[in-house]
Amino acid sequence: MSLITTVGNRSVKNHFKSYFYLFLRDGFMKGLFFIAFLSGMLSLPVYVNAQAERKKVAEGNRLYSEEKYDEANNKYQDALLENPTSLPVLFNVGNVLYKKNDYEKALESYQKVLNTDDPLFQSQAYYNIGNTLYRSGNLAESILAYEQALKLNPEDQDAKYNLEFVRNKLKENAEPQSQGQQQQQGEQENAAQQNQEEQSQEEEEQQQAGEMEQQQEMTKEEAERLLDALKENQEEMQERRIQGEGSTFVEKDW
Repeated sequence: MSLITTVGNRSVKNHFKSYFYLFLRDGFMKGLFFIAFLSGMLSLPVYVNAQAERKKVAEGNRLYSEEKYDEANNKYQDALLENPTSLPVLFNVGNVLYKKNDYEKALESYQKVLNTDDPLFQSQAYYNIGNTLYRSGNLAESILAYEQALKLNPEDQDAKYNLEFVRNKLKENAEPQSQGQQQQQGEQENAAQQNQEEQSQEEEEQQQAGEMEQQQEMTKEEAERLLDALKENQEEMQERRIQGEGSTFVEKDW
């Protein structure tokens, strides 16, 4: 987030922009507002009547620039006590909450700023809303916010950059998921093929075992028939011997 209290100094804003070129440009949040009207300071009118409010906002901006975000927030909250509907102060509160990584409350503060009738102020709010949504992981919603910012201010180069950045990020996130799905599908197909091969091998082994068992049974039957045949032959031979022993030899009477 840059401090747009001395805007007109384009070199300061460009420094913040170039530093974050390889990343989302949330280092250059649409910046803090002084509650005052200084010639050339802002491209949108900001009006304040209370001196106390101006002083507290100025103190809050100083603390913010020193990265003392809790103390800055306290000053902004004090300013809101003077004027609870001050849109510039609510905008600055959103910036502080963003820096504290309290994206939910920062989003609430920025959304209140959308009530302004000033299109440029709305554009800046939508830009910061886009950054907040991105940091909270809502990439698709952040794209809608950047698109809305560009509708209100087509010349916002930061919004254009961040819009393309998040779109590319979504594509990058989608590609690994697609590759992962293809890999998972390939693994499932390989597993199914392996299971089929194992099942076929098991069926083949069962068939071979059945054939072997059948061969063994046939061999056993043949052996039994062979034994029976041998037994019959032995009995027949024995019977013949018995008959030969029972015959009587008679000498001839010459």
